[in-house]
Parts: sequence; C-alpha cells; structure tokens
Amino acid sequence: MNKALSLPLIAIALQAPAIYAQNETSPNHSGATTAQSTHPVEEVIVTAKTATDTGTLRVKPSASAEVDSAALLKALPGATVNSNGPITGIAQYRGLFGARVAVNMENEAVLSGGPNGMDSPLSYAPPLLLKALAMSPGIASVADSQEAIGGLIVAKLDRGEFADSSTASISGAIASRYGSVDNASNSAAKVVAANDRHKLAILAAFDEGGDAETGGGKTLRNSGYQRERYDLSYGWKKDGSEAELALGKLETSNTGTPALPMDIIAVDTDIANFNGSTQYQGLTLRARLGYRHVYHLMDNFSLRDNANAMGYRQNAAIGQQFTWGASVEIPFDDDTLILGIDSAETLHDALITNPNMAMFRVKNFADAERDIYGFFTQWRGLRGAWELEAGLRYNRVEMNSDEVFASGMMPMMQMPAAQLASDFNNATRDQNFDNIDIVFKASRPINDTTAINIGLGRKTRAPSYQELYLWLPLEATGGLADGRTYIGNLDLHSETNYELTLGLDWNAGDFYAEGQVFYRKVDDFIQGTPSSNMTANMLSTMMSGQAPLQFNNIDAELYGLDGRYGMVLDANWRLDGVLSYVRGRDTDNHDNLYRLAPMNNSLTLTWQQDALSAKLESVLYARQSKTASHNNEQKTAGYGLLKLFGQYQVSTELRINAGIENLLDKDYSDHLSGYNRNGDSDIAVGDRLPGRGRNVFVSVALSL
Repeated sequence: MNKALSLPLIAIALQAPAIYAQNETSPNHSGATTAQSTHPVEEVIVTAKTATDTGTLRVKPSASAEVDSAALLKALPGATVNSNGPITGIAQYRGLFGARVAVNMENEAVLSGGPNGMDSPLSYAPPLLLKALAMSPGIASVADSQEAIGGLIVAKLDRGEFADSSTASISGAIASRYGSVDNASNSAAKVVAANDRHKLAILAAFDEGGDAETGGGKTLRNSGYQRERYDLSYGWKKDGSEAELALGKLETSNTGTPALPMDIIAVDTDIANFNGSTQYQGLTLRARLGYRHVYHLMDNFSLRDNANAMGYRQNAAIGQQFTWGASVEIPFDDDTLILGIDSAETLHDALITNPNMAMFRVKNFADAERDIYGFFTQWRGLRGAWELEAGLRYNRVEMNSDEVFASGMMPMMQMPAAQLASDFNNATRDQNFDNIDIVFKASRPINDTTAINIGLGRKTRAPSYQELYLWLPLEATGGLADGRTYIGNLDLHSETNYELTLGLDWNAGDFYAEGQVFYRKVDDFIQGTPSSNMTANMLSTMMSGQAPLQFNNIDAELYGLDGRYGMVLDANWRLDGVLSYVRGRDTDNHDNLYRLAPMNNSLTLTWQQDALSAKLESVLYARQSKTASHNNEQKTAGYGLLKLFGQYQVSTELRINAGIENLLDKDYSDHLSGYNRNGDSDIAVGDRLPGRGRNVFVSVALSL
C-alpha cells in the first residue's frame, strides 16, 4: 500500500463516524506521489511528509461528536486537550500547553480575553464550522508564528471556494446533531455566493447542552453550555492576487467551567481580519491585519450554588488585540527565502466585584499591555536528497501595567492586600524582553520504504501577563485549574526551549509506521513554586487556607515519543493506531511537571463499502503516577474505552452519521480534566472530574 494513502487514514482514529481519508497529490519522503481518493464525502487529511510538513485534520459539518474543537487534537500523535469545561479545552502538545502552544486563526494568534482561559482559543472555532484543524509536527517554523515554544495549531473556517467560471452560483450546507449524554443540540449553516473572482460567505453555528452524566451514573454539574458563532467574509482574486476580509462574532453564555472557580456568564467577542497576497516580478507579497475585542463576564454564584453572600465574586474582563504582518517570498531556483515582520499588541483589564457589597472592588489586571514586534527570515531548499529548512526570528516583547487597587475587604485582609497593591504600584512594571529563535529541519529518503527527519530548535517565550502582573494571590492563571492561588513575578526571564526531534517513516506493502522521539530542555521554565512573599502568604492563607504559589523560573526537561501505525487488511477493512508518550521533570526541584497526559494508544478497526462505513475504536490510557507535588496533583488510574461509529451516505447531498461514545458506560477520570469546584454536585469538591458516560448521537448533514 502506498504510504501517502495510509498515513492520512491514521488521523481519523479518534474521530467520529463521518470521517475518512481523502488524499492530495504531493510528494512524500520517498518521492512517491499520492493517488487521488475516490471517497466523495468527509475528509481527514495528513498531507505528505516533508521537512516543513503539517498534519492536517479536516472536519466538515456533523463529522464529529465533539462540541469542543480542542478535543479533535487527540487524533494526532503527541496532541491532547486540558479540559476545564465543555467548550474550554486548552491545547496541549508534547507536554506543553496554554500560552506555550500557539493557536492561529486567519493567520492571526487567537486572543483569549479572560484571565483563566475560559474563552480558550479553539472555542472560537466550533467543529461544525471547521474546514481544517492543522498541527505542525515537531518544531514550528519561525515564519508561521511569533511565539510557539510548544508547537503550533491552526484552525480554518469553511468559507467555501471560488467558482470555476464568471457565472455566479449559490451553494450551502446545513447540519444538525443530537447527543444523549448531555441532551446536546448542535447546528450549523453555510451559504456561499461565488464566481471565479468574488466570493461572499455567511456562516453560523449554534451549540447548547445541559449537564452531562458520568459512567458511574452521577451528574457533572456545571457542564452545560450555550454558544453562538457568526462569520461574514468577502474574498476576491485575480491574476495571482487574492484578498479576504472577514468579520466575526462569538457569543457564549451560561456555560459551566467546573474545574475553575467561576463560570462563564458572557463572552462577547468582535473579530475582524484581512489577508492579502499578490505576485510581483516573481516575488510573492503577503500582508495581514487582525483585530479582536473581548468582553468576558464570569462569576461564582449564577450557575453554581453559593450560600455565602459575602463570598459572591464577579469578574468583568476586557481583552483587546491588534495584529499585523507582512512578508516577501523570494524564489531562487529550488530554494525559497522569506523575509517578514509582524506585530501583536494586546491589552487586558479585569475588575472583581461583589454585587452584594458595592465597596468591594479588586483591580485584578489594570490595562496590562503585552506587545510583540518581530522580524524573521526563513530559507527552504533542496541539497541532493535532503530537503532543508533554516529559520531565524527576533522578537521584541514590551510589557507594562497601570496601577492596581483593592477595596472593601474585611480589615484583616484589607491591610495585606493594600500592601501588595502598594508594592506592585511602586515596582518597575515596564518590562522588555529580547528573544531569538533558531530552527533547522532536514528530511530525506533512505530507500524506497524508509525516510528520516531531523529537527533542531531554539524557541523562546516571554512571560504572559498573568505570570508577570498577577499581584494578588488569585487563581487567574490562564486555566491551570489546580485549585491553588498564585502571585506573579516582575523578575521573570523568558523561557528558552532547546529541542531535538528524530523521526522515522516506514511503509512496506499494506503496513506503515511513522513517529518521532523528542527531547526538550527548557531553561527558565515558568512554574509555580512556593512563594517567599510573606504578605502574600498571609493573605492567601486567610482566603484559601494555604499559601500561594509564585511564578518563578526553573529548569525543566521533557522527552518522549509519538507516532502512527497500521495496516490495510483487505479492500474493505483497515487498522490504524496512534501512540503518544511524554515525560516532564522539574530538574531544579526534583519534581514532575504539572498536568501531563499519561501514555495512551488508540486503535481503530474500520470497515467501508460503497455508501456505508463503520468504525470500532479502542482507547487505552495508562495510569499517571508522575504528578507535580507543588500543585498537589492527584494520581489517576488507567482505563480503556470503546467507541462505535457509523455513516451512511444517502446521496451526494445527504449524509447520516450515528455513534456511541463510551460504549460500555465506563466510569473513569481523564488525567487532564481538572478538579471539581462546584459544591452542589454529585462530585465532591476537590475530586478529579469524571469522564462523560455513554453518549448516543446522531447527525444529519445536507449540502444545497
């Protein structure tokens, strides 16, 4: 079997029934060319492996039972999701997550407006609207993202295609899905009017669900959600030039985040993007602009019971982002040189209040600025059998904050809070970081069946605004969800990640296997360690019963392996697997890094004949005993799940999917699911949140 056919099939292992492979024609390591698939419907594509390849997961309406696009990452080796709520998944890749993993949409970094990552980047891309969810395996290229120390995820909405002629045509699609475990209802619609030069697209998605049930028959309180996503875009192209202007809106309301101290009451986000490119005397010129404004309201009393009126807390946060970039691509025979500049200017503000106490006001973040200005150059070329890439990036990161305050607290807490505010306001809040990234990648075939790839990189990340400017012991930590309070540190250094990857791809007949081993040494890794600030320790102990952690620089290392494997059994049957393992250590304190997925493996048996297809999937997770003591992280037991999916392509326009997740209604806990914070629940406060029980779902998609 041709490897270029087999590899795309692997990425669907954790996906729902409507997904199967369709290939693009492109060279792989061995120089072979992929054949065009004859499958007419859903597609999951892993494009050909090159030095700069990207594993691409493409999902069309109703293809997945997931409502959180971040959960789709589990189909790719090394990738997974930290789940703090039903639509609050935070991407994790090879043990790094949060701000360390870049998430881009429309070529722009996605702004999370809240201080605890409730509106996580991939929550802005509902699965039913996705055209592609792509991950850069290994080390991200310097031209693709400003800060991507832990990898790069790219989400692209399905805005349709230009037509082949000047005659305008109108097309569209609608999809609807129901899930039993949380009484979920998900719908999406797309309308596209286009000819060969103009394209107008309107997208809309509506998602809502109630509290889910666990495999043990308990109710996951605060796991309901409501989300609406709208998108209007206009595209134009002519004679090698192309441009697109898109306007978007996200509205999320009454959505639980049971692993966090508050729930989403409202997320109201306005989005605007422009992307353009043109050809000029053999050069390719690209430019982009982006703007996002987020209003985020959260509290601890509207969705969860809170009998303590004095303990009511409401946080109104605002996030704003302006981005731009420009580049020129210069060809030289078989080589290409890219020169570019880019910028991302962000602002965050948050005010905590108590509606029962007008005097209580805490300025969580006061116009915290984080601006990045970057320059990069990247070369790609062929040298004999080797395909090579070398890149260099310089980032200037400028950060600042206005003065903060706290008022209306009880006297015994007001004094230390006022002291912390005074110390912060009198400190040097204007911080600058100069960072340099270097990336080198190489790949070549060894013979007709085997190819190797190598990656070397030095990637950097300046502190987040939470890590630098969290002046009061709070849990506003970008979604760490460990139940600990934290304080920031104005003396932090940038993280520097030195990474090595070695990969091997092999295919022989109907068998294939490909994977990478990796090693990361992270100098000045930013980690919460016990605070030495006596004022903060005293205040946190009064508020939460334990001293806070402080963001400090440590040294860390991560290593592991991940990959795909499988075989074609006959014309109708195939077997595909995905294996992932990562180990992370705090080498300064002889501790483990927090919230790392245990070793896991998925194995999917697929049958397909004509318009019918079915999948039986087994997912196995090992126990995780390598936990972080500083975070009081609990160990988790291993478990296994079975999933059954099916699809019937009624016609070229109509498709029906159905499936059962957690087929045996297994009671289990995902190590990355966080701990329960809701007192009115079947789950004790502080216990790890169990996984969802048996979910029977059905979906219908109609192309118009």
